[in-house]
Amino acid sequence: MNTIGLARSAAVSAAALWLSGCDAQWSFELDTTFRTTIVDQNVNALHILQDGKIFLSGRMRFPGDMNVRSSARLFSSGQRDLTFPTFPQTTGGEKILPWFNGKFYVSNGLPRRMLQDGLIDPSFGPLGIGPYFQPSTTGDYHVFPDGRVLISGSHILSDSIRGFEGNYELIWFTNTGYLDTTRTHRNANGPIWEFKELPDGKFICSCSCTQYEGEPVSRLFRVHTDGALDTSFQSDVVLGNIYEFEAMDNGSIWVGGNYRRSVVPQDTIRLARFLANGSFDPSFAELEFGGNPSWWPWFGTQVFDIFPFRPDRYIIAGQFTTVNGQPRGGLCMIDSSGNLLPELDDFYVGPFTYQTATNAGFTNVYWNQDSTAIYVCGTYAGCNDGTTNDTQQRFVSRLLVNELSTDMSEVDTAPSWRLYPNPASASTTVEVERITSNVSVIVRDALGRELLRQHLLAHRTTLDLQTLRDGIYSIHLFAGPEAVGVQRLVVQH
Repeated sequence: MNTIGLARSAAVSAAALWLSGCDAQWSFELDTTFRTTIVDQNVNALHILQDGKIFLSGRMRFPGDMNVRSSARLFSSGQRDLTFPTFPQTTGGEKILPWFNGKFYVSNGLPRRMLQDGLIDPSFGPLGIGPYFQPSTTGDYHVFPDGRVLISGSHILSDSIRGFEGNYELIWFTNTGYLDTTRTHRNANGPIWEFKELPDGKFICSCSCTQYEGEPVSRLFRVHTDGALDTSFQSDVVLGNIYEFEAMDNGSIWVGGNYRRSVVPQDTIRLARFLANGSFDPSFAELEFGGNPSWWPWFGTQVFDIFPFRPDRYIIAGQFTTVNGQPRGGLCMIDSSGNLLPELDDFYVGPFTYQTATNAGFTNVYWNQDSTAIYVCGTYAGCNDGTTNDTQQRFVSRLLVNELSTDMSEVDTAPSWRLYPNPASASTTVEVERITSNVSVIVRDALGRELLRQHLLAHRTTLDLQTLRDGIYSIHLFAGPEAVGVQRLVVQH
């Protein structure tokens, strides 16, 4: 899990507003005190370590590097930590998933488990130790709370004793990196690319296959917790790339990428919502993303990340220059119905060209630990927040988050509140100075994902923490839809 403080955090917290029904807008100010020296090529993901340093995963060269690095460690200023070693002590390149007690997983084709400082955890992997597994086409991965790993792609198994021989596309591993011989591995007639666990434990998947376990599937399908096909989900996605999923409370799923449906084969979709049964949701606002068609990858314009920012507010990250004809440079904000919001209307990044490929956009968005800023990473050179144009920003930037009231007549000072005990084990108490109607708290993890929501009906409310892993969380206090405060909570069972 991650933790980092900003010099302005106290000022931002003091500016929090206690609103009784008015809407708020948000500003994102480029933090020019943070700047990397990366020369090329791209940053795919980042993770903030327990000591506040930043672990990067991607394909990177710094000044003086002869070879590309798959990982690096930065100080909170963005400057490279020169004490951080190179492979084989480290690994990276692609997706990062926080796990337990500061440890995390990062993939470079296949995932490895990392220690709190970003070095390889020798107690896990590499995957496929033993004679049963041979890696082939890599896809995505998921980490279970106990450290077990589920991977996708298309790989070769040679386990004749249990009857798993040939290509398999969903494969389970133990929490030490061995092939899990107690599970049923699943096969398809093509690779499974991205997949994500849903709130009910099922998995939504994207693929380049037409059959799964012998049953016909589209390029967007769902499986049960054990990997068996969920035939109650039927979609009509037939072509393209899916990079991101975001599950909604009602069972519907937002799907981001660059893909097409069979009923409108000429229309390329970058972001849409599918209902719990897999049908396309026409009530979700149709968003038109524009960009440069010469940009990599094919078709130019992509959605890479759907980031829950606040209740009914989502930041969409990708490679685009306009949304619905309005200027948006790789970031935009929408509500839960898909309506484009005014935030980030004057934000843009400059293109970066490596060899023959040109990119200008973001792959991922992350909260800092106290939710006073977000980190964005991707492939770009130069960043402009509408006020400040910093031509030296490259590949990773930090944006300070400020709340702006749209009705200043409603403003009151934020109430005092506290958490105790902190650190906490089984539970913690939220004590609020004054309670009005519709006050709630939301618990988020290091990726900004909502783990717990509870309404406050009294001055003191107990939160049950038994389902949370050890780590650092942020507790957000809300009055109606508006955030009025945030505190850090350490959970230690």
